Amino acid sequence: MTGRFVKPLAAAVSLLCAGGDAQASLRVCNHTKVLMNVAVGYVSGDDFATEGWWSVTPGACATPIRGDLPGRYVYLYGQDIDGVDVLKGTNSMCIDRRKFKTQGIGDCWRRGLLAVNFAEVDTQGQKDWTTFLGR
Repeated sequence: MTGRFVKPLAAAVSLLCAGGDAQASLRVCNHTKVLMNVAVGYVSGDDFATEGWWSVTPGACATPIRGDLPGRYVYLYGQDIDGVDVLKGTNSMCIDRRKFKTQGIGDCWRRGLLAVNFAEVDTQGQKDWTTFLGR
């Protein structure tokens, strides 16, 4: 089951803007048939912050960032229920295996965290954005 979803899902990640919503936020919607766990990274002051986890069931959405987005770019990391990476990214940031919120993306291992590659999402300066996994 692990290998079946990774390639099609990574190739099919679609980043789309959601228009017309009155409340600004970053939403991640799961258009796959498996549970996804996502973490988010963003600019915070003079550094980056990362936090997670949001579990997103098939056909549902999660809202990792509520309110105006912190910048033009946000960063996403996702795993399927087997712990397999599902988003292709090149931006190394820190995560923890349990629920976390951390400041800074350097020296992950020294802080007891894991370094993984987040995918960069260009929100085109919008304050409200929705990303669809598996579309």
